Amino acid sequence: MTATQAQPQPALGLAHLFIDGAGCDGAGPERILIDPASAQPWHGTRDASEDQLRLAVSGAKAALPVWAGRAPAARAKVLMRLAALIEERAGQLAAIEARNVGKPLAQARRDVIRAADYFRFYAGACDKLNGETIPLGGERTALTLLEPVGVTAHILPWNYPLSTLARGVAPALAAGASVVAKPSELTPLSAVTLAQWALEAGLPAGLFNVICGGGEIGAALAGHPDIAHVTFTGSTESGRKVMQSAAVPVAGVTLELGGKSPVIVLADADLEAAAKDVAHGIFFNAGQICTAGARLICQRSVHDALVARIAALGEAMQMGDPLEDPDLGPLVSANQRNRVEGFVERAKAAGLTCITGGQRPDRAGYFYPPTIFTAVPPAAEIAQCEVFGPVLVTQCCDGPDEALALANGTAFGLVAGIYSADATQALRLARRLEAGQVFVNGFLKGGDSIPFGGVKHSGIGREKGLAGLAAYALPKAIILSH
Repeated sequence: MTATQAQPQPALGLAHLFIDGAGCDGAGPERILIDPASAQPWHGTRDASEDQLRLAVSGAKAALPVWAGRAPAARAKVLMRLAALIEERAGQLAAIEARNVGKPLAQARRDVIRAADYFRFYAGACDKLNGETIPLGGERTALTLLEPVGVTAHILPWNYPLSTLARGVAPALAAGASVVAKPSELTPLSAVTLAQWALEAGLPAGLFNVICGGGEIGAALAGHPDIAHVTFTGSTESGRKVMQSAAVPVAGVTLELGGKSPVIVLADADLEAAAKDVAHGIFFNAGQICTAGARLICQRSVHDALVARIAALGEAMQMGDPLEDPDLGPLVSANQRNRVEGFVERAKAAGLTCITGGQRPDRAGYFYPPTIFTAVPPAAEIAQCEVFGPVLVTQCCDGPDEALALANGTAFGLVAGIYSADATQALRLARRLEAGQVFVNGFLKGGDSIPFGGVKHSGIGREKGLAGLAAYALPKAIILSH
């Protein structure tokens, strides 16, 4: 038996959509999903039609008072049951994610467990959404109630289809809101599966709907007059379009957008630890992660030694079929590989130095090797733009102030990292970095209970942790004169 045969296989025959408590086929254009590891077709789907979109929103609107009217503890029990179902069936969902996205099986399973954890975390918040009383003096008192925002739209990326879905849907449901989710047209299968399991866990029919399709369906969903809030994860360019659509119903928006995250390594840092974390931060999920540490800003005296360690780690990574759980899976599509390749080829044509990788491997599938460019000018395209692939650029600095200027020198501000043995110096830098999260001596070693979101072109609003509830539970003030 081969390693692939020994692993759980993706379930086929899934419904294309989930509307008002029932799976159904789409009535829109047909799509063929491509296996990123082989570049061969493996599953067919159909997009939702605009009529089906309207049915999904009307179902969510009708289910809203049923769910919002349940006791918070009762809502918590349903979300706990859903978390348990996800864990019990983790192998099935992980196989779907591995095959559909192209990520190694262990990474896909981690995403599944994260999804369960989101539902469990927000289940615990259901009966803790308390208002407050505000003394006004005399014969007046104000009190606030936290009410569900209404019907929420969740427009999802292809790189983390399941965990990103759970990170928005779980707090929305905990707050008593209802959901219409639109996964990426490249990776729709796990969202439909999760909606089916949510009904099994006890969610009312119509509360959690999934419609599939491309950008036009996403725009129509964000612009639907009954949508109260839109949560979107994707590129900055697409985020601007979502904001324009959401302006029609004057819906709130949470936007987690692009990144070009810096990792600063100063001369007193632990280079072994920094090398492992930097390699993980840029090569994990084939670099297809908004928080990827794509820019290494290193003090000149230790630059070469650190980069040599990172290059060795990248060169040791094995590429292979995701279900065989390699170190590195393929990029999600031919278009994504061509995008990454385009950045690399333009950088080489501009005379930049590529010390490892930088060449498409001679094999089937959309694979691309770990790639490192050194001494990259701050204004270079590959230092300013999000590549969204396993491509690291390095820049030298002579001290903390120069490192800070380089780190803040892009339009993005999602996350950042600092490596230094001097805690005071690290904290001083962390306060001045333009980023929503800063990791000191442990890049991307945080967790999903910590507020997450960007500044500048990296987004609006916060997800994860208790801060993730703010978009879905709105305070209503009641002023009593007595």
